[in-house]
Order: sequence, then structure tokens, then C-alpha cells
Amino acid sequence: MTSAKRKYVAFVLLLAVAFLAVPPVSANEGVRYTVRPSTSDDPVTTLGLSDTVGQGETNRHQFYVGSEVAYLEIYLNWGSTSDSLALTIYAPSGSRIGTFRDNADGVTDGKIHIDIDPDSGYISQGTWTFDVYGERVSSERSYTLNLYQH
Repeated sequence: MTSAKRKYVAFVLLLAVAFLAVPPVSANEGVRYTVRPSTSDDPVTTLGLSDTVGQGETNRHQFYVGSEVAYLEIYLNWGSTSDSLALTIYAPSGSRIGTFRDNADGVTDGKIHIDIDPDSGYISQGTWTFDVYGERVSSERSYTLNLYQH
């Protein structure tokens, strides 16, 4: 074998070893999500809470999402169109899914009712974060936040 061929074969083997040495990436890393208005009426697992928020205040809530969850249904209800709350959602990786307001589900009714679908596979397992912000609140506004795992 000529010197050039040996160098080429050595280079190809080195690339193959380097490729095999890289650990595989989990199926959920880098998962992208689609958010849509929810039409679901068959929740599987409910995690929920009640709280109050004032003008300019942010309440952070966290829920653990288990494995093999096909999609999440989020339902924030403060029941009044005279006040405005915003909901910012973060995946377990810390990536921001988005900030949503009353009309995110197509209706202005003092509620945000949306589904989060992974573009492929399952929802990322781990602790999801939900920030409820009092965007326009005349006084303390009570609300409920429910998370359904489908």
C-alpha cells in the first residue's frame, strides 16, 4: 500500500472512531413544540393549584411531567376579561415555549386553554415552569392553573 493510501485509511478509521465515541443524544433534547388552542375534554393526569397575583407581579409555578406524555394541556382561568394575565411557559431544558395571553386559545374570556404538542416523540420529561404575570390587574386576582398530561 502506498503512503498516501495508508494515510487515507488511517484518517477514515480515525473519523469512524471519533464518530462512534460521541454519546448519543436523548430523543427529547432539542424537541420543538407546537402550541394550539385546546379542544380536549379527556385529561389523563391533572396537576393544579389556586393562587392570586397582583399588578406587575409574577408567580412561578413548577410541575413535574412524567415519561411518555404525548402532549400537555394547560388551563389558566382567572374568570374576568377586565383583568389581564400572561402565562410564560418553559420546558425542563429552560427553553421558553412562549408567552400567552387571554386570546391565545382564540377566545377572550379570562382563560388561557392551550395544548403543547412536541413536533416529534414525547413531551420532555422533567420540571416544567409556568410564570403567571399580572399584566393588567385592578387588585389581587385569584386564578387556577391546571396541567393535564395526555
